[in-house]
Amino acid sequence: MNKPTTFIVPGHLAQYNTPLSTFAATKPEFNYFVVGAYIFSTSHQPNTNPLALLLQRSFSDSYGGYWENPGGSVEPTDKTLLEGVAREVLEETGLHISKFLDLVCVDQWVSVKPDRVRKVAKFSFITEVYEAADEGWMDRVVLDDQEHQAIMWATEEQVREGVEKGGALKFVNEQGKNLLRAFELWRESR
Repeated sequence: MNKPTTFIVPGHLAQYNTPLSTFAATKPEFNYFVVGAYIFSTSHQPNTNPLALLLQRSFSDSYGGYWENPGGSVEPTDKTLLEGVAREVLEETGLHISKFLDLVCVDQWVSVKPDRVRKVAKFSFITEVYEAADEGWMDRVVLDDQEHQAIMWATEEQVREGVEKGGALKFVNEQGKNLLRAFELWRESR
């Protein structure tokens, strides 16, 4: 099935769907943008608690073996921040974003390298995907094996155990806590 490349953006997220240069001008304190998408499913059992899509970083990459939501760097060819999210999700999972629901968090950090200093802001959103309308879609996530080695559909309890009790799921910095916040916002939107 050929999926559309358009997505729905609610009014409260319109500022993230403006031309990238316009958006960047409103955030002069940053010189680098990263994006992330939280993708949930109840397809496993309708009217139950959702599962969140997680990707395990390749062991050859920084933070190898850690879990994360799909996402990555915004590219100069991305027309908007949200287009960057959609591109990253497609590249890393083969899924097509159909709708943005809410902004979960904005993480900030500074990355110092010998040749540059990046003042980074990462914007992470709850999204829906076109594939969710298809039966068995959760089993058809396609990994980019250059970046990730495994997928998992995790429960909130599994994430909480990883964050609060040092369980099997390890996350980079605040990513686990951000995912717990995404579960909370997803429930509130239902």
